Amino acid sequence: MDALIAVQRAQRLDALAASSDGRSKTAQLRDVFESVERAIRSGVRYAAIIQELAATGLVFTYQTFALTLKRIRRERGIVSRLARASQAETGPAVSRAPADVPGQAANPVATERGLPDRDTGAAPAVAAARPAVRERRPIAPVGEKLPDDWLTAELTREQKHLLTHEQRVARADAKVKQYWPNPFDPVPPEKDKPA
Repeated sequence: MDALIAVQRAQRLDALAASSDGRSKTAQLRDVFESVERAIRSGVRYAAIIQELAATGLVFTYQTFALTLKRIRRERGIVSRLARASQAETGPAVSRAPADVPGQAANPVATERGLPDRDTGAAPAVAAARPAVRERRPIAPVGEKLPDDWLTAELTREQKHLLTHEQRVARADAKVKQYWPNPFDPVPPEKDKPA
C-alpha cells in the first residue's frame, strides 16, 4: 500500500513539474533551453525567439531573456563566444609548453580525437586533452628613472608617468617659482656667498 501512495505522489509531482502553473519563467525556459540554443546557433535573433515564446505563454522582455539565458548557460557550463573572446584578450599571460606540464600531449587536438601526434608520431598518452596552463608573467620595469633635478628638468613622457601625485604638485610649484619668482620669498644663501 505504501508503494502505491509513493507512486501516486511521484505522479502528482511529475504532473506539477510539467505544468507551467506556479513555476518560474527561468524553470520554464530551462525546459526548452536546448531548442532555444539550436535556434540561436542557426542565426535566429533573440527578438524572434521572444515572440515565439510569448505566443506559447512565456513572456520575457529582451533584457530578462538575455540575462536568464546567460544564467542557464553558466549553470550548465556553456561558455559564450563573447566570454571566449574576452578570455583570449586577457593578458599578459602565456601558455606553458606541453613539455612543462606533465601528462599533456604536444598536440591536444590529436590527443582528444585519439590520433597519433603528427610531430612526434607517438600515440596519445591521455584520452582527454587538458587545457593549457596559463601563468602570469611579471611586468618588466620600464627602465626610466627620474633625473636628480626632476623638479625643473625637461622630462620624457615615461618619466612624467613615474611621478607620484605629491611629486607632480612639488614640480608644478617649482616650475612656477622658476619662471615667476616672488620677490618677497626669502632667498636661500648660496654656498659661495654667505648671507
